[in-house]
Amino acid sequence: MRVRSVVLVLAVSLLLGVSACGEDNSRDSLSREQVAQTKAAQSKVAHGDSQRERLAADSAAVLANGVPGVVVVTAENGRQTSTAWGEGEVATHTPLAVSDRFRIGSVSKSYVAVIMLQLADEKKLSLDDTVEKWQPGLVPNGAHITIRELLNHSSGIPNYEDNPAYLAPYLAGDVTRVTTPQQLVALANALKPAFAPGTGAAYSNTNYTVAGLIIEKATGTSLAHQLDQRVFRPLELHSSYLPIGPEIDGPHAHGYFVIGKPPAKATDVTRFSPSIAYAGGGIVATAGDVSAFYRALLGGRLLPPALLKQMMTTVTGGKGEKFGLGLVPRTLRCGTVWGLDGNFPGYLVQSYAGPDAKRQVTIALNLDPNSMSEKAAAATEKLFEDAFCG
Repeated sequence: MRVRSVVLVLAVSLLLGVSACGEDNSRDSLSREQVAQTKAAQSKVAHGDSQRERLAADSAAVLANGVPGVVVVTAENGRQTSTAWGEGEVATHTPLAVSDRFRIGSVSKSYVAVIMLQLADEKKLSLDDTVEKWQPGLVPNGAHITIRELLNHSSGIPNYEDNPAYLAPYLAGDVTRVTTPQQLVALANALKPAFAPGTGAAYSNTNYTVAGLIIEKATGTSLAHQLDQRVFRPLELHSSYLPIGPEIDGPHAHGYFVIGKPPAKATDVTRFSPSIAYAGGGIVATAGDVSAFYRALLGGRLLPPALLKQMMTTVTGGKGEKFGLGLVPRTLRCGTVWGLDGNFPGYLVQSYAGPDAKRQVTIALNLDPNSMSEKAAAATEKLFEDAFCG
């Protein structure tokens, strides 16, 4: 999920004193120990040490620029390595662990697209079915919008986050408010369509909200149940689930949001209603589980080759961005990889695999990307590319 409006809400709410944190959560500067670790790691890389030490140096640079913690998962030819750096909870200085869960945001869209494609393979629906067939009256022009157009963001349905009314409960400080998928769609329906169906492409979380409702109608069960039965259990992703309440079950990284420039404080926003995301970004998982999912997907374990090919067939948006069916291509110095970035208030996850799934990288951070400094964002990008390309 790409949360733009919620970030503005958090900024306003926190400035008004809602959910303010104490001094223990300050990220004003690096400790002497962190500075020493950063310099030591960078020195080792300068003298030609291993890829692991390069990633340690890159991760230290991410931490040095205000990110509390980062998990890096690399997998090559089926062998997975996971490493955590930094803190999972700032107030208690609890170290981040590779077993900690994160809110994975828009990475959830890949999972939802897989379920829809599996249903198409089972002839329970067609990607060319209209929204109107499965959810009559849910969206204007639903008779002319197909499931395929939902999945590749070519439907023209507006993003519900762009409706100012979306901000209202959060302006009141109610970050645990439960919003139904139908209410999210109604917010989008109040806006003008971005374009006629199939004539353009523009990112909209509403597309996947509608897709989730179609999955529930086609199967007669909840999206959470379908995720569990079709993805989590078969792949033994025991730390993955779609939550209902604002808490994260089990060991987890606390998510943080920073207001203002350094020396601004990081505020804990872990407790947050997942209903703002639903099918577009609500899943909770470990970085290792996400990595295993993409290896299974790109490795052909979840879909037959013809459908995986469709998933990787893209349309181009007005800004040149390309959208597949729940996947996007990303160009690195070592080639093109497939996956998604995901953010949810307090968290950032990036997960991509090569087209043959022989190499896969996931990074998970517990800082909202919208509150990262330019240096932190650049350090994060370098970490990911070095992890993938060496």
